[in-house]
Amino acid sequence: MRTRDVEFRGLSPTERTALIRSERIRAQYRNMPSAFIGSALIASIVAAMLYEKLRADVLIAWLATVYVLSVARFLIWQAFKHVSPYDSDIARWGQLAVLMAGLSGLVWGIGGMVLHVPGSLSHQLFVLLATTGLGFTSSYLAAPMMAAFLAYAVPSFLLSAFPFLLDADRLHVAVGICTLLLLPLAAHFASRVCRGFLDSLNVRLQNLDLVVELRDEKEAAERANAAKSRFLAVASHDLRQPLHALGLFVQALQESAIATHERQLVSNIRRSLDAMEELFDALLDISRLDSGAVRPRIETFRLASMFDRLRIEFGPVAAQRELTLSVMKTSICVRSDPSLLERIVRNLVSNAVRYTDHGGLLLGCRRVGEQVRIEVWDTGRGIAPADQTEVFREFVQLQAGVGAEHKGLGLGLAIVDRLAMLLGHTLQLRSTPGKGSVFGVSVPRGRAVDCSANTAVEFTSAFDLTGMLILVIDAQPAVCQAMEALLGKWNCEVISARSGAEMQGRLAAVRRVPDLIISDYRSPESCTDVEMLRTEFNTQIPALLLTGDTAGGEPQIEGFPILRKPLNPARLRTLIANLLRLEETQERPRRAS
Repeated sequence: MRTRDVEFRGLSPTERTALIRSERIRAQYRNMPSAFIGSALIASIVAAMLYEKLRADVLIAWLATVYVLSVARFLIWQAFKHVSPYDSDIARWGQLAVLMAGLSGLVWGIGGMVLHVPGSLSHQLFVLLATTGLGFTSSYLAAPMMAAFLAYAVPSFLLSAFPFLLDADRLHVAVGICTLLLLPLAAHFASRVCRGFLDSLNVRLQNLDLVVELRDEKEAAERANAAKSRFLAVASHDLRQPLHALGLFVQALQESAIATHERQLVSNIRRSLDAMEELFDALLDISRLDSGAVRPRIETFRLASMFDRLRIEFGPVAAQRELTLSVMKTSICVRSDPSLLERIVRNLVSNAVRYTDHGGLLLGCRRVGEQVRIEVWDTGRGIAPADQTEVFREFVQLQAGVGAEHKGLGLGLAIVDRLAMLLGHTLQLRSTPGKGSVFGVSVPRGRAVDCSANTAVEFTSAFDLTGMLILVIDAQPAVCQAMEALLGKWNCEVISARSGAEMQGRLAAVRRVPDLIISDYRSPESCTDVEMLRTEFNTQIPALLLTGDTAGGEPQIEGFPILRKPLNPARLRTLIANLLRLEETQERPRRAS
């Protein structure tokens, strides 16, 4: 059946009827080889059996007629094979099939008469058996078109019964009557086969309709998902800009000399802003993971630097809640995506801090065969066995610990689960209500020789930034103003511009080499701006990029550290301090030489 080559969308009842008719004709032609091959073969056997009982010229003439008709049906079958179901003359092919079936039935009916051997009941019954046997076979082969079956069966049965009915012998008359009675029996069987074929064809067409409908629904869902991804791609950067600027303004205000009451208000704004940023990031992460926009970049790296970053980030948060955070030292290498794995562990640590009322937390790892299990231990309230599967679902929130200002959306562990599946890592959870929980993720071990040769820089925010000249390039004036305000509070000298070309104009009167370039990552042009400024001063000025674009995964720009907006000012200062500290360390040998 070639219905898979036909488009079924929007078929009218008339078109559907025409399609069913064409499929019946095609089924008839598919069965035709069995009909003409079987007819020629059985005719040959009958002729061989009756060769000595009948006149040779009569037998040969009948057999030649069967052969000629079989060859003609073969040629017609060959010609039909390339006909499309929607060809305008396919009905004529159906009429031709009925005609050929009628001619075949007529030839076999005449054979039942001319091959009737007088005085030999056994030979007569043999010929009758051959004729009626082909008739019953045609009830299956010609059943897709009842007209073709009747065109064959009626002449073959009636003419074959005629010689028996003309004989005065009761036995022959009985045989003739029985032959006539076989005709409606065969017709009834053929009609049932025909109904079954039509029912099967209708079911197949209905299934194809369902397949088309499901395909349309799937395509519509994919288009909606793609539209959502495009919206997030366009909107995420613009949504992050005001949050980014607001965070910088709030941090600058926090570091200003203000009264105690106003400082408390600013602290409340800071907490609300942090909560908003967290919710915003979680929603974007879930959307990007569901849309398949995140692509892992697997490499071998050491866990030490990741553990240090998490210690710097969550140490003050844990201390504020009167918790202790212990991070074990390690030299283990693993194979994973560094950014995505860090997000998994960061979410686990953040979750542990949020749901722990007293005591402390431990971040560590241990070897388990060819795997490394990274574990986060806490002394929190624990998770009941019935909830240990549910906590990885979206928007599931257990009761937060005492003093937790913000529960979140219940997406942290859902993101962990999706990221682990994306990376092919295994999650573990052990928990005892009232005693605490242990979350773990198993990662393949990496060989030390495959780890990056670069030594991880120790992260610190204690580096003095006083007097550092920092260039800020961002197309958003509010972001430039916020960066100027924040960096000014850190005693930095700041020059901001909306592009690299504008920055060149503002640097005309500058007599010193800038210490750092901070540029918004919009496209590869951002890197061009940095290289242009480096060429201007003929030195490799340290640079970092800020990005608000998350639709296509984290950008990977060789030689440039990247922070995602809205960023945490403490993380910004830490990265600036380490870039300048690294530059200072590299300058000492050059100065000494």
